[in-house]
Amino acid sequence: MDELNNALNGKREDLDELTGLLNLYGVLRRINDAQNADENRFSVIIYLNVMNFKAFNQQYGFAGGNEFLKGLAKEVHQIFSDDLVARTGGDHFIILSKTNDESIIISKLEAVSEAARKYERGLRMRVKAGIYMATGDESDPVIMIDRAKIACDDIIGVYDKEYNFYDDELKKKNERRQYVIDNFENAFKQHYFKVYYQKEVRALTGKVCGYEALARWIDPNYGMISPAIFVDVLEEVHLVHKLDLYIIDQVCADLKSDIEYGMAVEPVSVNLSRLDFELCDIKTEIDKCREKYGIPVNLLNIEITESAIASGESFLGDQIKSFRDSGYQVWMDDFGSGYSSLNNLKVYEFDVLKIDMDFLRTFDTNKKTQVILATIINMAKELDIHTLAEGVETQEQYEFLRRIGCERLQGYLFGKPKPLDEFVRPDDFSFDNCEDIMYADYFHDIGEINFLGSTPLRDKNMDVYNNLPIAILELVDNEKIIFLYANNAYHEFLRSVSIKDIGEAGSRAFDIDVPENNTMRDTLKKAEKDPDHRSDASIIINGNVVFTKVRFIARAGYRAAFAIVPRNLSITGSEQKLADSIHVAMAHVFNQYFRVDLYDEDGTVENIYLNGDQLAVADVESNAVRAVQMYSNMYLFPEDRERFRKFYDMTTVRERVKEVSTDYVVDYYHSAIPNDKGRMQMYMILPFYYNDRWKYISCCRYADEINDEKINGK
Repeated sequence: MDELNNALNGKREDLDELTGLLNLYGVLRRINDAQNADENRFSVIIYLNVMNFKAFNQQYGFAGGNEFLKGLAKEVHQIFSDDLVARTGGDHFIILSKTNDESIIISKLEAVSEAARKYERGLRMRVKAGIYMATGDESDPVIMIDRAKIACDDIIGVYDKEYNFYDDELKKKNERRQYVIDNFENAFKQHYFKVYYQKEVRALTGKVCGYEALARWIDPNYGMISPAIFVDVLEEVHLVHKLDLYIIDQVCADLKSDIEYGMAVEPVSVNLSRLDFELCDIKTEIDKCREKYGIPVNLLNIEITESAIASGESFLGDQIKSFRDSGYQVWMDDFGSGYSSLNNLKVYEFDVLKIDMDFLRTFDTNKKTQVILATIINMAKELDIHTLAEGVETQEQYEFLRRIGCERLQGYLFGKPKPLDEFVRPDDFSFDNCEDIMYADYFHDIGEINFLGSTPLRDKNMDVYNNLPIAILELVDNEKIIFLYANNAYHEFLRSVSIKDIGEAGSRAFDIDVPENNTMRDTLKKAEKDPDHRSDASIIINGNVVFTKVRFIARAGYRAAFAIVPRNLSITGSEQKLADSIHVAMAHVFNQYFRVDLYDEDGTVENIYLNGDQLAVADVESNAVRAVQMYSNMYLFPEDRERFRKFYDMTTVRERVKEVSTDYVVDYYHSAIPNDKGRMQMYMILPFYYNDRWKYISCCRYADEINDEKINGK
């Protein structure tokens, strides 16, 4: 820095006090001196602007900001050591370079950006650069600096562009901007501004259900001037509200003409800038315009770009509420274009979300696009916000958006924007092509159904809910089942199978003796071994037939995780036919036995099926021990009775089941009924867990009716 100060010959008025670099006055003096001396020392002007510096000052204070600027000044001076460097104020710098080699300039600018990171203290600071390469015929040094600044300003809002050269295209663009500033008043007077209408189509019907009004400047000298140019300029000079009110006035006049024509009339959406709310009472002005032409409020929709609502929560929130309270629909335009979209949905109330067309530009090349679009539609539906997708250009896009429930579509597939006088009214405004507005509320209500959600019939109450029961289980040491997670629908499923809550389900699952746990463990293990990591099984839980789908998720050592989705097949409602089929099947199973009894751990017994010459002993004696004794005395050979009574000791059944490694125990006894002549009978006891208690089902049949060689040969 001392070398530079010495080169300045001690002219303190030329120096920036903070950094010791030249100031704006000093750099202009150097350019003039070079021109007066007929020297072409400085062929390139580079203008630097530090992005995010205001936030840096707010976080680290002015002292911290000054340290950053001094550090950056030092780095710039070292990197451009053969050139003159100036700080012209704030976070702006100018470099007078001697080289016109673009590759060298770019390399040095990249080095500056990298060096700036030394001082940013965790807050990302980006250095933008505009570059003007002198042609030699510039008469005013200010113009040269201004062109470098124009090149820099042109990329301020472009995230992935760090430097920009001033060229013929940028020159024309700047000339056009200046033309706008000089001529917009005359353009209003001469009616050079025109309204172009772009169709909005109902996805369900394919009919036009609205239009968007777009401003176009048709100039006698330049032809059509892009809105990207004149809207920005009018916002800069705080006159954009005049344009928007002019467009709204023309829209209302066109709507009146449509109404008088007597064919289909559709709502028109108009775009408002944030400045419209600040520069005038925009709602009052729109109301006046509507009333002037007799246009009902439901024919004018208000679009506010997402960038306009990126700040100013309370002010714009009140304005939006005022519009909606008066019956206007308020739409968020350009959703997803780069601002704090999700926060805006939380803060403001909108009727329609317009999804930015950039999403559809990668529809065919990026599979993530469809997932993101579906997620946006699903979210909007759950928030009770309707949706419109911009930029639809292909039938494939149309069909996809229709399938996921996007209600309105807009894009070149349905036609480019055009002025009213280019529409063929008998065709374009016919009810064959356009929606009758009397059905607007009808389709509005249909649009509230969420095709992507798991609860499409549920009223919107901002509850997050999935009606598909889902749980995450862990299988520990291939033995113990533990619940990690269960959603609300799974809790409802538990109640349907007479399990009180997830705590009870966890205790029940932890009990390795509960019969259904054996089936569940086998199903989990099967899923892990399966190539697709999936399995399913029907499991009896508290007398309910439950069909369970399982997916293996992951294993870590002795722990394995699984997702399960159960369905109670025994409940009524949508499963009534299946439930009836199950009951028929159970009746057929019972028919294979001549009696079925149900024992309870409380020591009681009841007969639930009987077909033969025996009596329902439980009707006479419900105490299990006495009923077994009575039954054995009535129906079995004397030498079998004591063994039978031990077999029907329900307190030992579960231990015996473990010993034989089956789900049941079986034994055989001779019938004492005279007509049976000592015929061998098979008795089977099957324990199961039901409503927090053990029960035992007893089935009896004649052994010679069993088609099993092993049993018959016993």
